[in-house]
Amino acid sequence: MKLAQWQSLVAKDPHRFKVVVAGRRSGKTYLSIRQICYHARLPNQNIFYLTSSYRQAKMIAWKLLKEKLLDLRWVNKINESELSITLKNNSIISLKGSENIHALRGISLSYAVIDEAADVDEDLFPEIIRPALADQQGGCLFITTPKGKSNWVYDAYNMEKEAPDYWKSFTTTTLEAGFVQPEEIEAAKMDMSERQFRQEFLATFETYENRVAWEFFREKNVKELEQIDTSILHVGLDFNVTPICAAVCVRVGDDLYQIDEIRMDNSNTQEMAEELKNRYPRSKIFVYPDPSGNARKTSANGQTDFSILQNSGFVTKAPRRHDAVRDRINAINARFRSADGRNHLFISNKCKYTIECLEKYSFKEGTQTPDKGGKVDYSHMFDALSYCVAFLFPLTREVEPTEPQRWGHNIKKQYAY
Repeated sequence: MKLAQWQSLVAKDPHRFKVVVAGRRSGKTYLSIRQICYHARLPNQNIFYLTSSYRQAKMIAWKLLKEKLLDLRWVNKINESELSITLKNNSIISLKGSENIHALRGISLSYAVIDEAADVDEDLFPEIIRPALADQQGGCLFITTPKGKSNWVYDAYNMEKEAPDYWKSFTTTTLEAGFVQPEEIEAAKMDMSERQFRQEFLATFETYENRVAWEFFREKNVKELEQIDTSILHVGLDFNVTPICAAVCVRVGDDLYQIDEIRMDNSNTQEMAEELKNRYPRSKIFVYPDPSGNARKTSANGQTDFSILQNSGFVTKAPRRHDAVRDRINAINARFRSADGRNHLFISNKCKYTIECLEKYSFKEGTQTPDKGGKVDYSHMFDALSYCVAFLFPLTREVEPTEPQRWGHNIKKQYAY
């Protein structure tokens, strides 16, 4: 079968790591097998095809791979139980599941394909496959249907912005791929929600988890300030031990730019203050901390977090008591995108942790309560930034809602700033 245009584009691209996000039935597995065969044409290669489980690997690719290699007359030996094929040139192709990624340690690979990558363990590539490719400087093809911005594939898809010499991303919809009739795609719309259809057929990264920072989008809010004047800095600070977080910002009129981030594990307010002074020794620094720091005594001599900041030469500004969490959430979203459609809050691309937190911090399912639990707590940098934003750009309640409102809905009616 001849490669489709999008498949040919991926196949010919020279980048070492290629991420393909494609709609259903777009020819992802065929491209995977083609790439495996292309790399296996060279002698003594060790190539892995990986997906979520041994069963899935066998069901998705085993039959197609065998047929392709037998047609090419390259096969020397087939091991059905281990899902491996040894070629006449001594190259070996193995199909693997990722149920136990640590069982794959200690290997050396020439090339790898991770199929349905959104379904595999997020540690598979950085902990297992990437080191296995190192000595042979092998490449990897990631290919999948997307599963939202909280999935690790979204970060991999954006790696081309950080390392364009090594990473390249591609996307195609089911319709563009050309393997499914348009009328069948139209019929699918009747059986799926709009977001399901966009994810499965249009290959878009949908957000199902009800993000706390619902108005933050990389395309609009990740932006560099061309001429940075650090003579005056505004720093949002979230007190914690692991991590203590600071969002370092510059104000330009009604706009706020986060130019730096500081995240310190197993640390304290004194160490954070020293780090801020080391990074910005000539700046006048206004700090906007969690109001509880006015009472917390976190040093050996009984100093409060506020007094530590003040004794370090910072101007400390905070409300006497906590703002309602809802107000801080609405305030930060209003700066990311105001009711008139303008963006006033921007994050530097260097603030990787902040961007991750803004994209992945979510409400608990079915509630209006931010989720601070889970494997990773994304709340701390969000809180640090929101303390600064809420103090500098507080929301003023102008019209009381006539009925209960869900956070973030009808903001134009409820608030102005």
